[in-house]
Amino acid sequence: MVSDKWGIGHSVSGVMPNGEKFSGEVFGYDEATGLVTVRAPGNIGGTHDVRIVKAEACTDVKSIPPKTPAKTDGAMPAVDDTRCKKREEENIKAAQARAANIGVGVTQEAQDIFDALARTLPCRWADRDIVVMDEVVIGAPYSTCAGVAGGDPRAVERVQKVLANEKKKLGL
Repeated sequence: MVSDKWGIGHSVSGVMPNGEKFSGEVFGYDEATGLVTVRAPGNIGGTHDVRIVKAEACTDVKSIPPKTPAKTDGAMPAVDDTRCKKREEENIKAAQARAANIGVGVTQEAQDIFDALARTLPCRWADRDIVVMDEVVIGAPYSTCAGVAGGDPRAVERVQKVLANEKKKLGL
């Protein structure tokens, strides 16, 4: 049975389990899965942002029924495939970038040091070594820096100072 809160056409707002707030119009409700499709005006005129949420997992839900009965002819709005592909590619790149910042086979301490350095300096993992600005390498136990061939020696000094300060902040 469709919950009174999730009637098609209702204006709803609430909080998802991750703490993110949502608001919009109920576009669809699937009783079998308890999933609700909520759409809100998009940033580009004539477009909508669509969000699918698990109804029972949402909190602080407020629902206002429409003034006139909702039209439920089943017609779906047009979807811009090019825009969808672009958003998908952007999200995949962002996920790959986040994954590249996770060291494989490193200690939590090493990951914490990497995360702290990466907030202010461009960093990447090279096996278990942290490479900073493509000029400085920090190897286990992550206490000293070494320059790369042809690199700027001032970069090593700078990164060594930042490393010492970040380790101090982390209590390491």
